[in-house]
Amino acid sequence: MSSKRGTGGIQRHRSPDDIQQGPPWRPIAGGAVVVVVLGVGVLLAFGDFLGRPDADPTGVTPVRMSMAGFGPEVITARADTDLQIELWTTDAAVHLQGGVHTMISEELGIYEELPAESRRTVTLRMPSAPGDYDIYCDTCCGGKESPIMHGVLRVS
Repeated sequence: MSSKRGTGGIQRHRSPDDIQQGPPWRPIAGGAVVVVVLGVGVLLAFGDFLGRPDADPTGVTPVRMSMAGFGPEVITARADTDLQIELWTTDAAVHLQGGVHTMISEELGIYEELPAESRRTVTLRMPSAPGDYDIYCDTCCGGKESPIMHGVLRVS
């Protein structure tokens, strides 16, 4: 290194050979951090789909309950039969009022509660009259008046 005296003290000038390069693993570590952050983002964005049950060959219909609504939005059934549905949610208790989602239909006399991060199978008796019947969640999702968590039970 060379040094020059100026009015402000000693000034040092570095030659390109004096500049130290970082450790060779630094770019690899930086890339790994980026991959981990992107992986966590994808998991958070699409994690609900990873635990989704497939259609059951025994005729049980999986119904996801989440802050985004019911999935599927339209549940189909035949009139005057029993419908078995597997209710499931990955929503955490801190996001749910009372720690539960509900599935309610006043017309059909349905009131089911599902605790956070759980699943269970219920059997519902379908009416003999075909039609579309409203189902909704009234705990955390804004109640009956909120358009967010409504679904349709379509009886044919």
